[in-house]
Amino acid sequence: MPILRVEQKQEKPFDLELNKDEFTIGRSSNNDLTFNNLSLSRHHAKISHQGDKWNLEDSGSRNGTFLNGIRLGQSSSLKHGDVIQLGEIILRFIDPLSDRLQVTDTSPALGLGATFMLDTDKLNLKSYTKEAKSGAVAAASDENIWPALNQAAAALITHYPIDRLVEVIMDIVFQAIPAERGALILMDPKMPDNLNIKSVRNTSSGQNLQISRTIIQEVLQNRKAVLTMDAQADDRFEAAQSIQMQGIRSIICVPLWNEREVIGLIYIDNLIARRTFTHQDLRLLALIANMAAVKVENAILLDEQIQKKRMEEQLAVAAQIQRRLLPQFNPEIQNYEVFGTNHSCYEIGGDYYDFILKTDGKLAIVIADVSGKGVGAALLMAAFQASLRTLAITEKDPASLMSQLNSVMLQNSTGNKYITAFYGELDILTGNFLYVNAGHNPPLFLQKEEHTFLKASGPVVGIVPGAKYVSNQIQISAQDLLFLYTDGITESQNPQEEEFGEDGVIEFLRKHRLLAVDELSALLESQIREFTKDAPPIDDATVVFVKRIA
Repeated sequence: MPILRVEQKQEKPFDLELNKDEFTIGRSSNNDLTFNNLSLSRHHAKISHQGDKWNLEDSGSRNGTFLNGIRLGQSSSLKHGDVIQLGEIILRFIDPLSDRLQVTDTSPALGLGATFMLDTDKLNLKSYTKEAKSGAVAAASDENIWPALNQAAAALITHYPIDRLVEVIMDIVFQAIPAERGALILMDPKMPDNLNIKSVRNTSSGQNLQISRTIIQEVLQNRKAVLTMDAQADDRFEAAQSIQMQGIRSIICVPLWNEREVIGLIYIDNLIARRTFTHQDLRLLALIANMAAVKVENAILLDEQIQKKRMEEQLAVAAQIQRRLLPQFNPEIQNYEVFGTNHSCYEIGGDYYDFILKTDGKLAIVIADVSGKGVGAALLMAAFQASLRTLAITEKDPASLMSQLNSVMLQNSTGNKYITAFYGELDILTGNFLYVNAGHNPPLFLQKEEHTFLKASGPVVGIVPGAKYVSNQIQISAQDLLFLYTDGITESQNPQEEEFGEDGVIEFLRKHRLLAVDELSALLESQIREFTKDAPPIDDATVVFVKRIA
C-alpha cells in the first residue's frame, strides 16, 4: 500500500497510508488530509487509485500543485520517490519496499568459497585503464570488458534527468551482463540510513526481488563489490532463507563509488535456471558503476541547480507581489509628514506596514510583524493585510477591529504562527490618535520635553481565542513625532552581540528629531549599518514616522 510522507517546517515528518481509492487534501476539515495552513486552498488536490496506478490531480487550488517542481496542468501518475508540493507542505509518494523490493535480515556468509569481493582500488576505472595498458590485466580474460565499457561511455555522454538516467544505467547493465533481476538504489545524503530505490528490473514473474541487508551493508559501508558465484551450491547459504526461497543461483552487488564516497549500489541476480555470474561480470559491473556514479552525482547536482534557479525565479516574483502589497507612496497630508519603509533580510519577509485613508477622513496607520521569516511569513502577512483592509472599512474602533482580526487569523494560521500588530487612526484635523497595540514593539511618542512608549493593550494576533483588546489615545501636537518600528531595528547587533535597543532609538530620535522624516529614516538606516559594521541583517526591518509640523 502506497504511503505519503508528510513534511512540514519545524514539525516531525510522519507517514500516512493511502488506504482508499480517492484521497483528498486541503485546508477544509472534510478532506482526508487537512492542514491548517494558508498556503493551501480549502480543497487543494486529490490522489486517486485507477487500475494499477496512483494519479495526482489539482483541485483548482489558488497556489497550484507541484510534482517534482513542475506545476500540474492535468492529472499525472505517481511513481516511487515523487515529491509533491502544496504551498508550504511537502508530500513524498513512497511505493513500499514489499511491492517492489524487500531488504531482508537473512544473512549469507560472505568472504569465503563461492563468495568473492573487490575492494575500492579494483573499482576505479582509471586504475583499471592503467593496468590494462601496462599489461597487468590479461587481455584474454577481460576481452569483453572494453567493448561494454565503450558502449556504456557512449550511452552516458548525453545528459539525462536523474530519474531517466538511472533507467539508462540499468539498460547498460542488462545489456552488458545477462541477468534476470536487478535494482539501483541511492543513499539519501541527508539521512544515510534511508535507501531510495530508483529502479527495479524483474523479469521473473510472481516473485518480488529481495536483497540481504548484510550484502547492502558490506557494499555501502565497507565499499566492497560482492559476487556469489553459486549461492545454491554453497552450504554456507543454507541459513539465508531469502536466497533459498527465491531460488537465487548467483548475485552481484557493487557500490556506486565516485572515488570519494559511495552514493548507492547496483544489484543483479540470476535464478537457478540461468547462468552463474563470473569474476569478469563482477569487474565489469563494478567499473560500469564507477563510471555511472560520477554521472549520477552530476545529474543530482544539476537538478538541484535547476530547482534552485526555479525557486529563485519564483521568489523574485513573490517579492514583486509582496512589494505591491506595501504602500507604493507615502501619503501627503497637510500639516503632517508621514513616511514608511521596509527592508526584508530575505527575498520576502513577514513585516508589514500600511496607510489607509478611511471614509471619515481619518488616516489608519498599521505596522505588523509575522513570526518567522521567508515564504510562510509572507503568505500569512498577505492574509493579514487583506483581512485588515476589509475590516478597516467597517470597524469604527481599533480594539474592535483587532478582536475581529484575531478571530479571522485564528482560523487561517497554524498554532506556531502569530502576528504582532499596532493599529491606530489619526484624526487629521484634531491630532487625536486612537490606537491598539497587539503585542507589538511599543512605538515611541516624542514630545518636546518627554517621550512615551505606547505599550501593548492586548495579546498577539492569532494565538488566543476570544482575546480582548483595549483602545488608547494620544494627542499629537505640532513638532511631536511618532515612531513605529519592528524588532529588526532594536535587535540589530554589533560584532560584540550588543543590540541597538530602545535606548539607541531614543538617543537617535532626540538628537535628530528636527530633520524631515525621510531624512530621519535614511540617517537611521545609515547609523544602524555603522553600528552593526555592515553585518548582514538577522531580521526584517520596518519603520513608520508620523510628524506633525503645524
